[in-house]
Amino acid sequence: MTGKRFQILVCDGPSCGVCHESERLVEHIGRRLGSNPGLGARVEVCSLTCFGRCDDGPNILVRELAEREDGSVEPSIERLDGVAGLYLGMTAAKIDRVLDEHCGAERAIAEWVETYS
Repeated sequence: MTGKRFQILVCDGPSCGVCHESERLVEHIGRRLGSNPGLGARVEVCSLTCFGRCDDGPNILVRELAEREDGSVEPSIERLDGVAGLYLGMTAAKIDRVLDEHCGAERAIAEWVETYS
């Protein structure tokens, strides 16, 4: 594994947070990161108010963190524009794959990922 660090933003807006129960995904991510200390040291999870893709939820966005950037803080929405890391309709199984491939192997899942705009 390299030294790249990632932030996973989990939508907790009205649709993803309430209807799609994104909190369960946050808990799942936490368990996975806790069971893999190498990955857990490089990935931080944070909630984001809304990605504007409510019908497709629950949604996450994976982005690389800058050196010394605090991944526990919700970034401004402008900082996310153009990031190729938006994943829609997430499940625990999809989260596992995103953690293994996008965060672990450092390659986005081409057939799932979208660019946020």
